[in-house]
Amino acid sequence: MSNRKSRIAARFGAAAIDYDAHSPLQREAAQRLAARVKGLSLPAAPRVLEIGCGTGHLTRELLPALGGDWVASDIAPAMVRACRRRVGGAAQYIVMDGERPALAPGRLDLIVASLAAQWFADLATTLATLAQLLAPGGRIALVTLGAGTFAEWRMAHAAAGFAAATPAYPEAAALARAFPADLEVEVAQERFVEPPGDPLEFVRGLRRIGADTPAPGTQPLSAGQMRRVLRALAAGGGGTTYHLLYAIALRSSSTSQPRVTR
Repeated sequence: MSNRKSRIAARFGAAAIDYDAHSPLQREAAQRLAARVKGLSLPAAPRVLEIGCGTGHLTRELLPALGGDWVASDIAPAMVRACRRRVGGAAQYIVMDGERPALAPGRLDLIVASLAAQWFADLATTLATLAQLLAPGGRIALVTLGAGTFAEWRMAHAAAGFAAATPAYPEAAALARAFPADLEVEVAQERFVEPPGDPLEFVRGLRRIGADTPAPGTQPLSAGQMRRVLRALAAGGGGTTYHLLYAIALRSSSTSQPRVTR
């Protein structure tokens, strides 16, 4: 595991105990992804892999509805333990890096991931790897962060003369293109804007859920620089945009063009 992956696992692991109390957006995204998955045509007892199960927001929504052979995985052992406590023994639980899945190819009916794909070091390569795990007719269903996420935070950095250390998230069309060409892909998107509040609470909120690992190659700001960014964020009216992208990809025998819906 790379140093960055180790840091991500450690930060989310440390946040596991209080994660549920500080993750309303993550819960909402999981519920909305689950609603889309429930509308799919799936086998009566599907073989499912969940990437980045966290404390079980998505697992709890989908497992009772779908049943089947469910494997819940996360890179952070503490998250896996929390998901097991929350959901119970109906699933298998494993500690696993979603970019290097330790499962046999060609067997899964469904792979799901709620707000995990934004942590992949190489999105296209990982999606190709996951696609190899699908049986004919299998699907990948995920929600991830899109390019408009944290727009206010990025603008505050620019106004203060800095570049934000948040990762570069994809536009909807770029996410669709990241899937292998032999998958039929649909991507939908929506935006949530949290009302303005204490700018410092935005930073604290990311820390509370373990989502504060900076993008590769970036350096944290000094205390004085951070104060300048927070002042710029307050002057700009605050608020926080979350741009959510929902992708459903189907393994089929024919090559299809990706579609982006709104």
